[in-house]
Order: sequence, then C-alpha cells, then structure tokens
Amino acid sequence: MGLLRCDALVPSLAFRFLFSKASDSFLSLITWVSILGVALGVFVLVSVTSLINGYEGELARVITSVNGEVLLYSRTSLIEHASEVEKKIFHFIPEVKAISPSFMAEVMLAGPRSVAGAVLQGVDLAKIAKVTRIPSQVTQGLFLQNSDSRSVVLGDAIAQKIGAKVGSVIRVIVPFMDTIAQAPQILEVKVVGILHLGMYDYDSKFLFMPLSEVQTFFSRLDQVTTFYFKLMPFTEARTVVDKLSELFEYPLRAKEWGQLNRNLFYAIELEKIVISIILTVIILVASFNVVSTLMIMVQDKAKEIAILRVMGLRSYQCFHLFLLTGIFMGFLGTFFGVVTACVLGWILDKTHWITLSADVYVIGFLPIAIRWKEVFWISGMSVFIASLATLYPAWVLVRSSVLESLRYE
Repeated sequence: MGLLRCDALVPSLAFRFLFSKASDSFLSLITWVSILGVALGVFVLVSVTSLINGYEGELARVITSVNGEVLLYSRTSLIEHASEVEKKIFHFIPEVKAISPSFMAEVMLAGPRSVAGAVLQGVDLAKIAKVTRIPSQVTQGLFLQNSDSRSVVLGDAIAQKIGAKVGSVIRVIVPFMDTIAQAPQILEVKVVGILHLGMYDYDSKFLFMPLSEVQTFFSRLDQVTTFYFKLMPFTEARTVVDKLSELFEYPLRAKEWGQLNRNLFYAIELEKIVISIILTVIILVASFNVVSTLMIMVQDKAKEIAILRVMGLRSYQCFHLFLLTGIFMGFLGTFFGVVTACVLGWILDKTHWITLSADVYVIGFLPIAIRWKEVFWISGMSVFIASLATLYPAWVLVRSSVLESLRYE
C-alpha cells in the first residue's frame, strides 16, 4: 500500500493505461484516433502559419532587394544637385551606410513580338550593388557595365511578353518629354541581360539602364527622382525616415520598405490572425476526442482503478493519473504534428516544387518560413488544450464509488 502512495508510480500507470498490450482493441483504436486528431490540428496550424510567414518574408526580401531599406523621392519635380544631396544625407544621418541614386520614368517598349508599358530605371553602376541585390539577380547574360552604351537589362516577365532575348535590339519609347504636344522620343537599345527579381510586379515592368545615359536622354544631368538607402546593422528604418523627413521639406518624401506595400502586409497579418483562430478550432475539436477517449477509459478501467484505490491509491493521485494520460495524448499528437509539418516545410523550402501563377499570387512558388517561437507557442497551446480536456473525466473518476465499480466483479 505504501508503494501505491508514491506519486512516482502515477506516470507509469498513465502510460500503461494508454499503450498496454492488454488494453481493449477498440479503446486503443480511439486513443490513436484522438492522438491523430491533435496531430492533424497542429500540423495544419504550423503549416499554414509557416506558409504565411514565408509569403510575408519573401515579399519583404524582394522589396528590400530592389528598393533598399529606405527610399527618398520627389512627389512632383526632380531632385536637383543629386551629389550635394547625398553629401548632406551622409553628414546629418550617420545611420546610412550607402546611397544609390536613380532616375525613373514611364516608357513604352517595342520588342520583336509586341509592345508593353514599362518603368525605365537609370541606376548608378558603382553604387547599386551596395544598396540592392539587383545585379545579382541576372539569370541570362550580364548586368550593365560601365563600357556598355545604349544597353538595357529587362525583367524576365516583360522580356517574354515583348519577345526579347539577350542580344535583341528593342526600342524605348517616351510618349512625351516636357509637354504632351511634343513628339515621342525613341531610343534603340540592346538587351545585355535578363533578370528575375522574384516579384511579378517588378519582373513584368522594370528595365534598367546606366544612370548617366538616362539623364542624358532626358536632358536632366545631375538630377534624379529617387534615392535608395542601405542602413547600418541594427538600425530601425523608421528612425531614418523620421530624420529624412526633418532634413528635407516638401516635395521630398521618405518611406521605409514596409510602407511600399503597407496594405498588402496588413492584409497578410490580419489573414494570419484570422486563420490561426479558425484552425485552433481543429485542435479544440480534437480535444473532444480526448474527452470521449478518457470517459471510455474510465468505464473500461473501472475495475483496475477501484482495486488500486482499495490498495491505497489516493483521490488526487487518480486525478493526476488521468490528467497525465491526457497530457501524454496531447504531447504525442503535438509531437507528430510538429515533426510532420517541419519536415514537409523543409522539403518545400529547399525544392520549391509547388509553383504558383506569379501574375496572380505575386510570387512564383510556395514560400515556407518556420518561426520556432510560433511553433513552441502552438505546441504549448495544444498540450494545454488537451490537458483541459482531461479535467472532466478525471473529476468523474474521483467522484466515482469504489464499491459501485467492484459490485459486479
């Protein structure tokens, strides 16, 4: 009797109740069904949150790789004396690591196959790689070189649309320069490279030329439309935006990368919260299976529990016995769900074997990003819900009569 009063025996008893070979086959079946239900809920919740995290992270990576972490632009007119503006920024804002000026204009492209609207971006070849990853995104040919004259690099989507390849000669058409009445300006350029930026909105619109050539073409020497910024490590982009706003007046405006698609990121975050709440219901439904399993176990093991109580098993130990049984079920289901979701997520992240329509989903593959903090939170919540599901069956067991359990034995 003294041994049965030892709390150390309770976990062993709980484990035997669940997985003893002598257990009823039907009880074993519904036990595994309950564990599978918890595993399924955890698997879906971890997988979906990882998918949303991956989508959000991939968007952030693409945006910062093209636009830097902060940008300064003019809302109405061009930014004059660009070199002096750069010196002023470096002097007053030490958090800025590098700056890349750019001249952007809306143009039309005429290729071998068709015509398409595009955004022409003149980039400083000596500075662009310090701020963005655009030069490293070239998939065919080479990025622009200082020796290139009238050369251009296209996004792969727009290149496919107009039928351009590396070596093709295309025409850049500017509908108007200063006034609408002026005749369109046409510039013939050679495609020296095709790049993949990873976001359809960019790949289907952007083409790049050396900044000096674009400025000369538009007769706007030492004038730009935008500055892109690379910040020092551990620098908050919002801090730099505030300093730029104080340093420059209208029409100049500063934005951090997150503001470029603020509505999209807000929608993703809201969707993540709503989906997480909905999918948590799956785990709650699985917890009802845990309740039913334990209620059947109370009836099935009534004789054994009554004998143990006669031998000295106390009421609180009976309560702990079924509490641990539910925790074991929740832990096993959570473990299987997390492991399956992580393995599948790792495979998708490495292979990208599930593709998407980039013109619909912005990104051409299914991105996955597992955040362990969220995985731990989901795991803890799952085990907690499973533990709560054991309270009623354990309470019923404690209130049951030993004599009633042994009357017909």
